[in-house]
Order: sequence, then structure tokens, then C-alpha cells
Amino acid sequence: MSVVVIVDADAGFCRRLRALLESDAGARCEEVRSLTEAHELLRQRHPDAVVLGPSIAPTAALEFAETYSSVDDGGATILVTAETSTDLLRRAMRAGLRDVVPAEKDYGEVVHAVQAALESAKPRAAETAVPCAPPARGRVVTVFSTKGGVGKTVISCNVAVALAELGLRTVLVDLDLQFGDVGIMLDLSPERTIFDAVQSFDRLDAEMLRGFLTTHASGLQVLLAPVHPEDAEAVTVSRISAVVGLLRDMADVVVIDTAAALDDAVLAAIDNSDSVYAVATMDVASIKNVRVSLQKLAQMGYDHDLTKLVINRADSKVWLDPGEAQRSIDAPLVAEVPSDRLVPRSVNRGVPVVLDSPKSGVARALTALAKRIAAGREEAKSSVA
Repeated sequence: MSVVVIVDADAGFCRRLRALLESDAGARCEEVRSLTEAHELLRQRHPDAVVLGPSIAPTAALEFAETYSSVDDGGATILVTAETSTDLLRRAMRAGLRDVVPAEKDYGEVVHAVQAALESAKPRAAETAVPCAPPARGRVVTVFSTKGGVGKTVISCNVAVALAELGLRTVLVDLDLQFGDVGIMLDLSPERTIFDAVQSFDRLDAEMLRGFLTTHASGLQVLLAPVHPEDAEAVTVSRISAVVGLLRDMADVVVIDTAAALDDAVLAAIDNSDSVYAVATMDVASIKNVRVSLQKLAQMGYDHDLTKLVINRADSKVWLDPGEAQRSIDAPLVAEVPSDRLVPRSVNRGVPVVLDSPKSGVARALTALAKRIAAGREEAKSSVA
């Protein structure tokens, strides 16, 4: 599958173009918000095309293209800009830009330019390709909710441990960058965190990243959140994408636990995910928050089929039932996790309930969700083969 990097400060532009490229061109897209982040990402990735959006100044875009086009495995660079003077077009050709698309044109023109660039790259790729089966990459799932207190991190930790217990190479990423609790829930000391990993970003590879993971007794590997809230600023969108990309190649399943927000870090996790599990509880505020969040994601161009619904404390007696919640949120309901006093006890002990009380109803529900994720990974693996 071709890979396209979209660079623009306007998240709306990136989301809409991404949706069209993924549906019409069959490309896998990654987004960054600045040329600085693009440079960082391209040290780790070698995409087939880079689209520079309208917010990128033409002079800066030309400098970027000149540098990038000189790299042996650099892909095509396409500029979308409001300035289309003859002088700019001449300079763009000299800088190695593949195409310049007027910003006032519709997205179809940009998609066409990208498709043409990808098609022209195919013969070169065929010349150098060595026939072999593509390596099976891991599956990335994000556990998400914009409302705190719904049990999102409990679900992330238990599902990740259950996946490890099933024999899958599993990595859990705590992407609640300011106030992550994965370490507490798994009784792990944060000697190495994602902050430490991104400090070595320029030379970070799979082997080095493995050294920043903490191993749980279950065999689960964990990339913990920064110790200090202010360190979150160093964990940028491009660095999150690069780290998740490396982990995908190292593991069978990567589980990402996110903050109760819809910020850039959460969107970066969703950008890199095969599935997103939105967690709600049986109260009106939680259901409303999840519904509004999913509507916002749809407006930003995310595929509706990406998201699945998990209802926690589903047996709460609150004059609502899970079916009503599912209809209100309009996402497939894939798990109903019951309430159980065993959960807070397991949290306080730092032992996941799937290990502490594996025969309990709550543990069985969480293990069933893990098996569903594992089955999805096998389906994806079969389609690659």
C-alpha cells in the first residue's frame, strides 16, 4: 500500500484530504502540522508522496522539496498553494516538486496529482522489488473517551494483559501524557517512559525503543507516560506516529490508552489505529460525550466504521439499557462490561482483574473483548497473506 504524508496546520484540510486519498487512491496517510514535524517523521519513514498544504509558505515549501528530493528514497512532493505565478512554478520545478495545485481547486485536483505521482512511482518500485511475502504488521487499537471516570484505563490495561495471556506479543502505550495511570494500575515503576524515547528520536529504531519498554509479569510490554506533566510537550504528533509505527512492526497488537480529551495526541493515536474502542458508562453525560466526540471525528473525515462502542458498568440500574445507549451513539456495541467491586480492589493492588479474579463476570467480559481484538488481527493477517 502506498504511503502519503500530509503536511498542513489546518486539521480540517488534512482530514478531508486523507479521507479522499484513502478511499479513492487506496493510500495509507499520515498527518503532521508543520515542516519541522515532517522532517522528523521523514527521518523514520520513506513515504511515496508528501503533500504540502496551503498553510505552508511557498518559500519554505520549496526549501523542503529541494532537500527532500535530493534523498535517494525520497517520494514525490506536491504543493497546494494560493500562489501560482509563473515564477513560483519555475522555482518549483527546479526544487524537484512533482506538482503544484492551486488552493482554490477542489480536493479532486489534489487527489489526481497524488494518484499520478503514485502511478509514476510503481515502475521504479517494480525494478527494485524483491519478490517476497509482505511482513505481517501488528494491529493498533486505541481505547478512547472524552469523559473521565468511565473506566477507560482499566479496560485498556486488562485487555492488554489478556492479549498477552493469549500468547500475543502485546505492547500497551500510555498516551495520557500528563496524568497517565497505567503504571499505577499495573504496579510498574516509571524508570523509562515515552518521554525518554522521544529524547532519542533522531536515532530511535526498534531495538532502541525496546529498551524503553517496561515488562509486566504477564509478559505485556508497556510504554509508560512521562513522569512530569510538563514533559508532555516533547511528545509531538510526528513522534507519536513514528513510535507507534515502530511498535506496530515489533508487536502483534499495540493497545493505546488515551487521555480524556480530543487533543492532538489522541488524534495521532486514532490516525495510526486500525480500530478505536469508545468507552461509555450508563449515564446521560457519558453517552452524550461519546456521541458528540464521534460526530466530531466524522466531521474531521474519519471513517465511521473505525469506531466500536464498549459500555462499562453495563448492568447499572439507571433506567437505561445498553441498547438505548448504542442507538444514541450510533456505533456498533461490541462489549458490555459489568460492574464489580473486584475492579477497584484490583486497581488498588496493582493487579489486573483478569489475573486477580479471572473467573469473575467482569474478567470474562474483558477477556472476550481481547479475543475479539485478537480475531480481528488474524483476519487482517489473512488478508495480507
